[in-house]
Amino acid sequence: MRFPVKLHTASLALLLFAGACVPTVQQHGQRIDPEAVARIRPGVTSREEVFRLMGSPSATATFDDRRWYYVTQTVEKKSFYQKRLTDQRVVIVEFDERGIVRNLEERGLEQARAVEPVADETPTMGNEFSLLEQLIGNIGRFSRNADNASR
Repeated sequence: MRFPVKLHTASLALLLFAGACVPTVQQHGQRIDPEAVARIRPGVTSREEVFRLMGSPSATATFDDRRWYYVTQTVEKKSFYQKRLTDQRVVIVEFDERGIVRNLEERGLEQARAVEPVADETPTMGNEFSLLEQLIGNIGRFSRNADNASR
């Protein structure tokens, strides 16, 4: 039994159209191994052991290197501008002054907070010259003897 060419073409177009609607899933950041996290014990595990188990941290605290952050995110992307964060996991390892784990925390997407950037501009000091003011202001600043004048 042979199907008409139009039916084949329509079926293929429908499959391609349906496939285009499926979001792509992307993983960003550190790959966090639950078994490695389970091996970290506060009061026992050292900084070097955490480094061997988890690898280099995604980030450290800004003013204190005793806090390491391991971050992973899962993002579904339907198109260039349609991204949706579906999962986020952050493991925070805090060390004492001897380099031993003091505290271990895990946080998920439910504890995340959205950060909205401020649209304001930082004012800069100084004058803003027009094109004409810039051209007139540069008259006489450039000459053939500029090398001799600077010596």
